[in-house]
Amino acid sequence: MRVAGQQTERRWRAFADAVAFALGTNVWISIVILPAAFVGTLKGLPNMAAAALPFAVLLLGLARRSENVLLGVFPAALLVPVGIHPQMASSYVYGPTRYVLCTLGLIAYLFGVSFFATFHEPPTPRSIRGLSSAQAGPATRWQRRERVYWGLVILSLVIPTALVAWANYDGAIADYLGEMYPGRVALMTTALTIGAIVLWLGIYHFVFLGVLRPHRTGDRDLVGTLAQARADAKTGRPRPRFYLAVAVALGAMVALVAFRSTHG
Repeated sequence: MRVAGQQTERRWRAFADAVAFALGTNVWISIVILPAAFVGTLKGLPNMAAAALPFAVLLLGLARRSENVLLGVFPAALLVPVGIHPQMASSYVYGPTRYVLCTLGLIAYLFGVSFFATFHEPPTPRSIRGLSSAQAGPATRWQRRERVYWGLVILSLVIPTALVAWANYDGAIADYLGEMYPGRVALMTTALTIGAIVLWLGIYHFVFLGVLRPHRTGDRDLVGTLAQARADAKTGRPRPRFYLAVAVALGAMVALVAFRSTHG
């Protein structure tokens, strides 16, 4: 049973790695390679190194099976060649149709890595016993929470997509940038796009995660205790109760030695 479970786990990990590699490579080609080839920025060793950086980060994340690298560092690395050559993100490179396709590819990558990196089939139980509570279904409060979670997922897709589309395809913004920054429209459009992404990350961190944090952590008393333990660990010094316990132990030892010397 243990050998079979290990083989299943290895096959599952290989499948998850293959899915993440395929989806990540698709995102890398769509966002970096094709625009770079279109505007002619793949010439020279520095440009080629910048274009290959996201792919190297993807391979590193797969080798380490690190969610932080795959879901954080890799999407950030995709912006490095775009930041060096802002014309890669120009509206004449990304039409509305191609923008939708790239967005769907990125969403598929994020969902695929998030799902396959954490999900696995649980081991088959040795015995199965039917529970009466399992027949009743989830409680009403959990159904409400599930609706809230799905709403947050949908907003997590709609808000950044709308912000980036607004920054790149709104005619009024394009006219304003052309009037205020002649000859630098591509650069300013890319800067506005990055600003929209940073704004969304701030909203997601402080608003969305702020709403989800109490639900993720569950018991607030336990969360407070764990937070205090982490804070105490960061200080690098024992807590006052440690010194009190040491003082009591030393006092007891002194009393024991005095007692033995007196009655010896």
